[in-house]
Amino acid sequence: MDIRRLILKDFRNYAHLDLEPAGGLNLLAGANAQGKTNLLESILFLAVFRSPRAAREAELVRWGQEEAQAAAQIGRGETTGRLEVRLRRDGPKAVLWNGAAQRPQEALGILTAVSFFPDDLDLVKGAPAGRRRLLDVLLCQADGLYRRHLARLNRVLRHRNVQLKGLQGTPKAAALLEVWNEQLVAEAVPIMVRRARAVRRLGQWAAAIHSRITAGRERLELVYQPFYAGEAGDPQEAWEDAAAVRDRFQQELRRRQGEELARGVSLVGPQRDDVRFVIDGADARSFASQGQQRTAVLAVKLAELELLKEETAEYPVLLLDDVLSELDATRRAYLLEVVAETVQTFVTTAHLEPLPSSLRERARVFRVQGGTVRPD
Repeated sequence: MDIRRLILKDFRNYAHLDLEPAGGLNLLAGANAQGKTNLLESILFLAVFRSPRAAREAELVRWGQEEAQAAAQIGRGETTGRLEVRLRRDGPKAVLWNGAAQRPQEALGILTAVSFFPDDLDLVKGAPAGRRRLLDVLLCQADGLYRRHLARLNRVLRHRNVQLKGLQGTPKAAALLEVWNEQLVAEAVPIMVRRARAVRRLGQWAAAIHSRITAGRERLELVYQPFYAGEAGDPQEAWEDAAAVRDRFQQELRRRQGEELARGVSLVGPQRDDVRFVIDGADARSFASQGQQRTAVLAVKLAELELLKEETAEYPVLLLDDVLSELDATRRAYLLEVVAETVQTFVTTAHLEPLPSSLRERARVFRVQGGTVRPD
């Protein structure tokens, strides 16, 4: 999969952009605040229909305008198609595939992408929400059933939380919650089983990549940690058995229902899951150096490429936003050498000089300045 043409109109600081990138490595060079990250954001928005940076979609519309457009001509082997998103400041977005309107949830997966932003370097030591988001973005692009379960789960949790607040101090509250508990279990169990399988496979890819980066000196493991697992957790295989997960889930519902009613919020469910990074048997969040943590994140990002290829039969587009300056020369060279020939990659950088000349010669270089992009 690759982007043959990218068209922006009034998106962020781009009044108009019509870009034909290379199928391999694309370097976007320029000073800060010129629009490099905005360009990557537009591609990611076309893939997942959400922005990692904007609290409201209206922020994506260029200042002073009422509408914005992002579109891409996507190639899959010999076939191509046009994916387009139209935004309005005062209305919902519209998604079109080859001119036909699509629901955003159903259009996920038309374009797949893996992004690597500077904030992702805090993935290991950051809050669990970031690690859950990684799994959700990855699996929503690969699995339509997963994204339907996730959408329904979020609705159930919203209604259940309202009920928990409203039933505080009510006699027979447990019986009145039963219908929401049944719906919660029905949506949550498939999500947790799918996450467990994905973490196991992602961990296998990440471990192999991490071993190559460290020349076999360190061993990386990813451990899925459901909300009810202890610090050590149970064998990971247990989380892939739907019947076992359902039993444990129902036990936790009964055990914590009084606490949930007292606090008025759902304390059980995959919204409280986590993924542990373990290096040489030790929790990387507590014991790994900054360099070790960054190597682990790099390995996981490259593993995402392989997992999406495994799930969809095509490599996704890779978006690297100013992370090269955050990696040392060894990690930087490894990253670019791995992806340069296999994955369409967009890299933003303030300076081209730190990059190996061999890579610069193989890449298509663009200069970004003030919302305009020109070939170098």
